Amino acid sequence: MKKNFLTIFCFFHFFGLAQPLTLLDCYEKTEKNYPLIQQLELINLSEKYNLQIASRAWIPQFQLYGKATLQSDAPSFSREIPGLGALSVEVPKDQYQAYLQMNQIIWDGGQVNSAKKTIKAATEVQRKQNEVDIYAIRGRVNELFFGIILYDSQIEQIKVSLQELQRNLDKVMSYSDLGFANESDIDAVKVEQLSAEQNIIQLTAMREAFVAMLGAFMGEELAPDIVLQKPEIIITQDINNRLELQLFNASVIAQKIQNTQILAKNMPKIGLFVQGGFARPGLNMFDTGFKPYAIGGVQLNWGFGNLYTMKNEKRIIENNINNIELNRKLFLLNQSIQTKQQKAIAEQYRRIISSDDEIIRMRETIYKASEAKTEHGVMSITDLMRDMNMKYVAKAQKIVHEVYYLKALYDLKNLYNN
Repeated sequence: MKKNFLTIFCFFHFFGLAQPLTLLDCYEKTEKNYPLIQQLELINLSEKYNLQIASRAWIPQFQLYGKATLQSDAPSFSREIPGLGALSVEVPKDQYQAYLQMNQIIWDGGQVNSAKKTIKAATEVQRKQNEVDIYAIRGRVNELFFGIILYDSQIEQIKVSLQELQRNLDKVMSYSDLGFANESDIDAVKVEQLSAEQNIIQLTAMREAFVAMLGAFMGEELAPDIVLQKPEIIITQDINNRLELQLFNASVIAQKIQNTQILAKNMPKIGLFVQGGFARPGLNMFDTGFKPYAIGGVQLNWGFGNLYTMKNEKRIIENNINNIELNRKLFLLNQSIQTKQQKAIAEQYRRIISSDDEIIRMRETIYKASEAKTEHGVMSITDLMRDMNMKYVAKAQKIVHEVYYLKALYDLKNLYNN
C-alpha cells in the first residue's frame, strides 16, 4: 500500500500535478527569502551582545596603575630627643608607586538596569522597523501574482476563441466548396487565427517573465507553466493592524525609557575597592624604602554635572515623542486616504462586473444573428469576424475586471494587515 502511495505521489510531483501555488505561499516564501530577514538575526545578536556588555558593569573591575614622580620638596623631620640623641627623617623627593586596584559596584542608582531597558526598547524599535520593511514587499507580490492570473485568464479565453475560429473556418471552407464563399473569406478567418496565436505568444512571454520575477522574490526557480490558485473574493474588516502602528508604539516606549536613564545617571554610585601595590615610600611615609601595601574600603561617587543638562534632556525626549505622535497622525491620515481610494476602486470594478454579463449576453445574441445572416449570404465573413471579436473582447474585459477587482480587495486587505 505504501509503495503504491509513493508511486502516485511521484507521478503527481514529476508531471506537475502538485498543489497549485497560492498567494499566501508567495507571501511566506518571499518574506523568508527577503534579505531583510537576515537583518533581523543581526538585530537579535546585537541586542544579546549589548545586554552582555551592560551586565558586565557588575563584574569586579581591575585596573593597574603606576607612576614615578620627582618633587621640589618633601616632608622631613629633625629633632633632638633626650636620651636618644638627634633623630632625623627625610622623605625622598623621588617617589615610585605601582598598584592593582579592584572596584566592585554595590549600588549604581539603577544605571545598569535602565541601560538594559534602553537596549531592549531600542532593539524592539529596530525589529518593528524591519517587520514594516519586510511587509512592504507584499505589494510587489500582488502585482506579479495577479498579473500572472490575468495572463492565464486571457490566454485561456483566446484558446476558446481559436476553437470557435476553427469551427468558422470549417464552415467557410464548406461554403467555398458550394460556391457561396471565396478565397478572401477564408483568408479573413485565417488572419484572425494568426492574430490570436500571436496574442498567445505575447501573453505567454509576459507570463513567463512575471513567473521568473516572482520566483526571484521567493528564492525559487518556478516552472514557466506553474499553476497559480486564483484567490477567493474576500470581505476586509475595518480593523487596522498595520505594523507601522506597532513601530510608533515601540518608538514612544523607547523614548520614555530614556527618562529613567537620565534619572539613573544623576544618582550617586556606591562601591567597594581594594588596592594593593608596591611603593616608595609606602603607607609609612617616614620609611624611605620600597614597601608593599594594601588598602580597602567603600567609596561614594556622585557627579553633579549632569544636573545642569537634565531638564533639557527631558525636553528633547518630550519633543521626540511629540514628533513620533505627529508621524503617527500623518500615517493614519495617508492610510485613510489610501483606504478610501482602494475601496472606491474595488467598488468601481464590482459595479462594472455586474454589467459585464449583460454586455456579453447581448454580444452573443448579435453574433448568433450574424452567423444566421452569413449562412443566408446576407452578411460578409469580415462582418461576422468583427462581431465575433466584439464578443470575445467583452469576455476578455470581464476577465480583466474580475482580476483587477480581486487585486483591489487584496490590496485593501494589505492596507489593513488583516
